Amino acid sequence: MDKIVEIARFTYPADAQPLMALLRSEGIECYLRNELSSQIMAGYVDVGGARVEILESDVPRAMKIMEEGGYDLPREDQQAEPVEQVAGFARHIPFLRKYPLEKQIMILFVIVAVFLALVIYFGSLISSN
Repeated sequence: MDKIVEIARFTYPADAQPLMALLRSEGIECYLRNELSSQIMAGYVDVGGARVEILESDVPRAMKIMEEGGYDLPREDQQAEPVEQVAGFARHIPFLRKYPLEKQIMILFVIVAVFLALVIYFGSLISSN
């Protein structure tokens, strides 16, 4: 069973569509990860952009297609991005470990929003007395 691996990352999901169309036209099945979370949270949290992912067995062929198409190929010596470093923090929270990064961020966002709503609600109750 093949793993799914990232081959490209784009700030906006729409920027990934030409590459995905190129790969699909060559018979390579590809997926767009973080599409929704990068659209919803673009101004608030950096989720690492939209990621084009394919099966590991298709990587050599996809890299050749990308190179011929004029895309920048990822370097093997690239350091981890800040979003991956932040993901390490979320892995220390037991109930979040089983979720992918974008869901971890969404869950944390909802928890903070609920907490703030409760603080505002109880603060208004105290100030009205």
